[in-house]
Amino acid sequence: MAGSAPPEPAAFYLTRTAALDLRGIHARSRREWGEAVAERYIADLYAAMRQAAQNPAADRLRQGRSLPFSMVPARQHFIIYDRLPQGVVVLTVQHQVRDIETLIASLTPAFHAELQRLRQSIQVSAQPAQRKPPT
Repeated sequence: MAGSAPPEPAAFYLTRTAALDLRGIHARSRREWGEAVAERYIADLYAAMRQAAQNPAADRLRQGRSLPFSMVPARQHFIIYDRLPQGVVVLTVQHQVRDIETLIASLTPAFHAELQRLRQSIQVSAQPAQRKPPT
């Protein structure tokens, strides 16, 4: 429609767990393969997260498991996420050889509370600002 703003690109949000996962992956990669390889690997993981946000349905949905969640492969890892209207929340980033089901099932109540707060915060920030009438 003419005059309407272009849609904002889909976003991805990180839980603290996902942020710590990425930090650990970078540190290990840097130790084992050097800074340049570590930077490229992390860039590839971030590219996969952006792609998941833009097309969240291109996932492997884990229906019928302890918790339904989505995941996409990214190099040697899985990006595990939850869908939102505005994009995705990355729950964790795990190596593909790990038992993903057990890892997700073992997430603490504090993790679930963080995820709920993050969802609410994202929903509130996505709502258009209401203007107050002039007084």
